[in-house]
Amino acid sequence: MRIKRSRLETYHCRKRVTQKDKEGSTYEEWGAAVPFSGESWPASGKVQAQQYGERLACIRNLRIEGRYTIETDEKGMVSYDFGNGLKIQESDGICLYVPGNHEPDYRIISIKPYRPLKLEVERI
Repeated sequence: MRIKRSRLETYHCRKRVTQKDKEGSTYEEWGAAVPFSGESWPASGKVQAQQYGERLACIRNLRIEGRYTIETDEKGMVSYDFGNGLKIQESDGICLYVPGNHEPDYRIISIKPYRPLKLEVERI
């Protein structure tokens, strides 16, 4: 299945990096922005309504065009590598309505390994 070219937009993915401060508390920072093409639409339907409830208004679906490989690291985290610098993992940030040089406005909460790759993202 291909994505219709008129629906494609350019978004940016920013890798989530967990840091520790002087006191040992953790906080998150965001890596460099990597552009990609995809299609976004609001979450809807009976299944997503039951799954997310009142949070449904903050959820969007995102379909990413391109071929990817599935990789697992030593901690068991699954990532999806598109080979052009784009490597997606759950909890990474997505810039949907802000430019790539700003903090991401959405976070990946679910990845469905279909062709094309389908993500569910939630407003931060």
